[in-house]
Amino acid sequence: MKSTKRMGAMAVATALFCLMASSSFGQAQPKRVEIPAGATALEGLPTVRIDSTQGRTARLVLGAAEAKNERLLIRVVDGKFYWTSRGDRPLQLTSSGEFTYFSSEPGSYIRLTRVDDKVTYVEHMDAALLSSTTRPALLPFGTVTWWGELKIVLGK
Repeated sequence: MKSTKRMGAMAVATALFCLMASSSFGQAQPKRVEIPAGATALEGLPTVRIDSTQGRTARLVLGAAEAKNERLLIRVVDGKFYWTSRGDRPLQLTSSGEFTYFSSEPGSYIRLTRVDDKVTYVEHMDAALLSSTTRPALLPFGTVTWWGELKIVLGK
């Protein structure tokens, strides 16, 4: 009798675990970001910056002034996207799974996803593509990555 109760309890525990695992332990699933037709800009405010080279990685939590100085700005003009915060570089829009990507030359991209009601982004660039004030200690093969939250501006 005890063996049957124990097996029943194990079956219930296993079923609950499988249910929780299939829903990622109750966490919201990322969703692809659709850029609405009336969008005029995408504005991102980073919270974290990572500078990496082969021998060193540094993580910097950005204060309000630093975040404002390193913000992401993409302009939308006649359905085309321009990376305004990086010298108005033209961007290509693509999607894959739950992610929306903007890409420029090789070594640089912006990846967006939506979690609940927030749009989050990762902005990644090879250090060689950055201005000398942004990349002083990273050459020749370093990268800079920012993480932040994005808002889509309509009709401005």
